[in-house]
Amino acid sequence: MTQHFRFCVGHIVVDIESEHPDCSRDLAGIVSLYQKSTATPHISFSITTHDDHIHLFINGKHQWGGSDAGEVVAGFEVFLYTHIVENLVPGLESLHAASIAIDDKACLFAGVSDAGKSSLCTKAVLSGCAYLSDEFSLISEQGTVTAFPRPLQWGKEEHPAFSRIEMQASPLLKHATFQFPDTQGNIIKTLLWLPQRVQYTPLPLQWVVLPRYQADAQAAELKPIRRGEALMELPQHLHHQQRPDLMLQMLNKRIPDNVLFYRLKFSDVHVAWETLKHQFSV
Repeated sequence: MTQHFRFCVGHIVVDIESEHPDCSRDLAGIVSLYQKSTATPHISFSITTHDDHIHLFINGKHQWGGSDAGEVVAGFEVFLYTHIVENLVPGLESLHAASIAIDDKACLFAGVSDAGKSSLCTKAVLSGCAYLSDEFSLISEQGTVTAFPRPLQWGKEEHPAFSRIEMQASPLLKHATFQFPDTQGNIIKTLLWLPQRVQYTPLPLQWVVLPRYQADAQAAELKPIRRGEALMELPQHLHHQQRPDLMLQMLNKRIPDNVLFYRLKFSDVHVAWETLKHQFSV
């Protein structure tokens, strides 16, 4: 039976039609956090089956084919995020950052992979904060942050900082699984964690934290930094790359003057979160 999904991210409406049951099952978890929509879609995906193969089409054009449902859905995810980010520009610019809501204001954790962004985001969600994103933080021309609530995704059975039993028991999270073969044919099992409090209304940006996980750090070290220092670092984290001077100019216009910037070095995410709560008076 064909399954339909239609949702929006910012002002972009996405429509998905799947006639493969395994793909439909995986898609249900991946897109479950997005706001449903009935508006005319800007991007249309369809997944069909023919001659024992599964085919992915985007706006009527064939983009991917394979015999494994997980592989096709993994490809779909890449196309989904890329097309949404491309279509959001220039109204919303995407920063490689996790984002949460604190007292109706947005806090970003921006940095490279393994800096601790998703860990801090997970800890915040488990502490009751509303969720915006763990990967694509969307900044408007008015200095607000819009939700891009893809599931929190872990490639391992257990996160070093969080017990899986603890997370499954939390009413603030639901979970699902998704598996697909890697390039060598080995099955990769991914855990999808679905925050149950998602902040869909755009919020004013108030804090930008540049985290760095460091295993040998003795304690969480949080230091305020100058706006100029942070702005010089942030362009490298934009998903939509252009000339460095244009990216810097764009961020300077979009990030409000009253935003507070910090650099955070930590080894224990629980201690780091308590340090942030104290600084933000949460």
